[in-house]
Amino acid sequence: MSTPFDGRVVVVTGAASGIGASTVEVFRAQGATVVGWDLSGTTEAGPLDLTDPAATTAAAEAVVAEHGRVDALVNCAGIITENLPMEETSPADFLRTYEVNVGGIVNASQALHATLVSAKGAVVNVASQAALVCLPHQSAYSASKGAVAALTRSMAIDWAAAGVRVNAVCPGFTLTPMAKQQMTPELDAAVSRRVPMGRMFEPEEIGSVIAFLASPAASAVTGVVMPVDGGWTAGEPALPMGAPS
Repeated sequence: MSTPFDGRVVVVTGAASGIGASTVEVFRAQGATVVGWDLSGTTEAGPLDLTDPAATTAAAEAVVAEHGRVDALVNCAGIITENLPMEETSPADFLRTYEVNVGGIVNASQALHATLVSAKGAVVNVASQAALVCLPHQSAYSASKGAVAALTRSMAIDWAAAGVRVNAVCPGFTLTPMAKQQMTPELDAAVSRRVPMGRMFEPEEIGSVIAFLASPAASAVTGVVMPVDGGWTAGEPALPMGAPS
């Protein structure tokens, strides 16, 4: 029985942990050959700093030389800053967060553009719920993810004529190693109350949506910035409205 990505090659950035690592496993389960890129060097491709355009271009050339094509790019790599109010967040933190969260997407996407065009492929960018409803004390991160959402729409328009689809997912609170570092029992309870579905999410749940957007099943979908947040951005749950009079 064939699977959606049989014979297809997928590059996933930020592949060593969290949503990226789970996305790698989702694609492999659906038949894809997956190449993981990560700064940590724990993927098969070794360490890659996506903020370095020359290194990213070299990595893209190596993938094409080995596999002959790339059908999908998933831009998962990202960082988050310390929880601080905007006035206490340093200019260096703003610049570094933008450089990784936005610049890394630009570099990877540009480096793989030609092979994605040849394959009539797909790009899925990982933005964040924070691109749509900002998080407190995360101005640099929220601003960078808002830029990812806008970049996604711009790429979708620019690359549509070449047959390359570009979409983004906006995960809600997901139980990644990065999120767990900031988790407290109080935050867990507050998030569970605020999310209409009443819980946080596992990385593979986000990976499954990413795989759908990259698959032929989403062939008419481009320029979408999709919340995967259990209904957080749909509205406040369980308001005490009372019965109509």
